[in-house]
Amino acid sequence: MKIRGSECPDVFDMKAEPTKNITLRPVEEVDAEFVFQLRSDGTRNRFLSPVGEGVEAQRAWIATYKKREAKGEEYYFAICLPGGEPCGLVRVYAFQEDTFSWGSWVIAPGSPRYVAIESALAVYEFAFGELGLAGARFEVMKGNEGVLRFHRRFGAEYVGEDREQEFFTFSKIQYLETKMRYRRYFSQASQSE
Repeated sequence: MKIRGSECPDVFDMKAEPTKNITLRPVEEVDAEFVFQLRSDGTRNRFLSPVGEGVEAQRAWIATYKKREAKGEEYYFAICLPGGEPCGLVRVYAFQEDTFSWGSWVIAPGSPRYVAIESALAVYEFAFGELGLAGARFEVMKGNEGVLRFHRRFGAEYVGEDREQEFFTFSKIQYLETKMRYRRYFSQASQSE
């Protein structure tokens, strides 16, 4: 799988399996307006950290983030439809030993239903396949019922909570078991290999 985009070069040659419809590509400064608009959407940002003041502040944040990406400290992706149009965002970050966290996951209103499942699969393919990590650990804010249901259905293991968050883990082994249930979301070419 290549993480690609019209405005940025292929910077990762993934060993991971491609999903059928979406592509992840690294966020670039030219995405600042899209990122700002999506993260400022009151129906989508209730469970996200606040964004800065305007598109230029977002562009500056992305420029700083690109330095962390270059060091392999975190990855911020645009989730793109087949024509390259971005329809969401997701981050992979907080690496500790052989685990990672992911979040800042937001999908544009009106996006096809498959975007949520395929973007989650693509995140795990990237982290487990390309980065060679062994597990995910992440938190979901209480009240974010749709995302909590999604992770539970996907097979994430609840490991605790505090006043604001529920905590989950998801191992590579769990993912490989879950992946079999979601084979239809991978490209036909990879299914025949």
